[in-house]
Amino acid sequence: MVGLVEQWPSLRDQVVVAERLFGPSGPRMVGEWVAEQAGFIDDGDFAKTFSDHVHLPGIASMDFAHRHIRTPRGDLLGGIRFYSRNIARPFVDVLAHSFDDINSLTACVRAEWSPFNVRYLRVQTQPHRLADRPDVLLDKSIHAARCRDMAPCDGRVTLQRFDTPEVALDVVADRFAQLAAADPALSNNLSPAAPDDLRYWHAHQQLWAITRGIDTIGVFAVAPGALGWITGQEINEEVISVAHAGQRYATSAQCMWAHRWATDTTDLLIGTIDRHNHASRATALRAGRPRVLDNVFIRLD
Repeated sequence: MVGLVEQWPSLRDQVVVAERLFGPSGPRMVGEWVAEQAGFIDDGDFAKTFSDHVHLPGIASMDFAHRHIRTPRGDLLGGIRFYSRNIARPFVDVLAHSFDDINSLTACVRAEWSPFNVRYLRVQTQPHRLADRPDVLLDKSIHAARCRDMAPCDGRVTLQRFDTPEVALDVVADRFAQLAAADPALSNNLSPAAPDDLRYWHAHQQLWAITRGIDTIGVFAVAPGALGWITGQEINEEVISVAHAGQRYATSAQCMWAHRWATDTTDLLIGTIDRHNHASRATALRAGRPRVLDNVFIRLD
């Protein structure tokens, strides 16, 4: 996949991780994902997935499509996004680029998407690559590990099926209500799993009660998914009740699922963790799910 990196040097970090996770097929997976994203350039149907729900003055539907920008200083492939679906928080997702100067990249994005009044662009890098820049802010860290390679079970919790999904809905709603009061910054970036999603996971045996003895202390939902080109079993929801927080039960639950309930232990257990969610990042690392990539924001001003 040398040609891919030559065209888009920004993908080098992802290609290295892809080879580590998937072997020789990894770089091809990155290439196929980039080709899929390029297919959304000037794609009216793709643009409508935004414009049908986002109404901004002076913005046409096709403005939401992906773009391939060519300049003397470099090229980029990217598109407009809205953080947590909030139209007051627009940013440009730079999926691939060939700029060797960050300032030139930010100037290009600022000019090209100026009607959206964007303040940030987002890129994906190896962890901490741009951490020394004052204009860089972590969005989410991406964690992944083969189930068989995760930390061993400690037996402190069990995973059981919920009789009905309604109990899970109550546990999740209660935890997020408490989070909003205790940590507004994190709550502003996170949303609870939708009730219909929890019901779907329950129906497909992908929703678990985290229990200690007779007590349900949390909710754990895992289903096949993808983070860009990284495919695996994705953690879609994981909450521990406030009364049982801080005792590393989430770590125990992840390891229990990986070693006792994963259908294929060669699968990756994957997930993203918000920059404010220090507890979940520590949980992933203790469970043996290392931080493989970072999504980071770069300020445009």
